[in-house]
Order: sequence, then structure tokens, then C-alpha cells
Amino acid sequence: MSVAAPQPNPTPFKRRLLPWAGALLLCGTAAATSLYYLTGAKEPSSEIAALASAEAERPMMRSPNFEILFSDGDRGLMVYEGYVYVVRLGDKLPNGRRMIGFQKRDGNWAAVTL
Repeated sequence: MSVAAPQPNPTPFKRRLLPWAGALLLCGTAAATSLYYLTGAKEPSSEIAALASAEAERPMMRSPNFEILFSDGDRGLMVYEGYVYVVRLGDKLPNGRRMIGFQKRDGNWAAVTL
């Protein structure tokens, strides 16, 4: 009667570097991020701070860059920065304003926004 005994594996165990490289990259990124968080972000230079404060004081009143192609009073077809939008009353426009109506002025449609 023969008894089966465990035999050693004839091929040596091969290490796979790819999972270890991913783990090391993840740990390194986590360590660098935590160091950046603990040291804090550097203060901007005085020139950048002066530009930011001057820009904040200036009112942001620009004319919108959209064109109304068609409207039936309740909804309209609008082109804004190369994209075409279907806009209804109450919709938020891409520039952040809310559409409250359409008016016909001098034969062209104008948007009334809030």
C-alpha cells in the first residue's frame, strides 16, 4: 500500500512586481499628500493678492455671449459658446442666471434673466 506524501514544488515562487509597485506608489502618494496637508499651502505673493483684491472690487457686469435663434414665448433655442441649448422659463442658463422670460425687441428675441 502506498501513501501519498506532499512533494516540493519543482518551480520556485516567482514574485510579481506589478502589485508591489502599485502599493508603493499609493503609499508614497498618501505620505506626500499628508505632508502637504500638515505643512499647509503657501501664502500667495503680494502681487497675486493685490490682483485678486482688485478683481474682487470690480463689478462682474458682462453682457452674455448667447444668441436666441427661436422662441415661442415659453421656450427658446439658444446658442452659447458654440453649444445649442433648449431653454424654458425657470431654467438656469450656462452663465449662472435664471431665465424668466422672452421678449421680442426690434424684431429679435431677447432673454429676460434674473
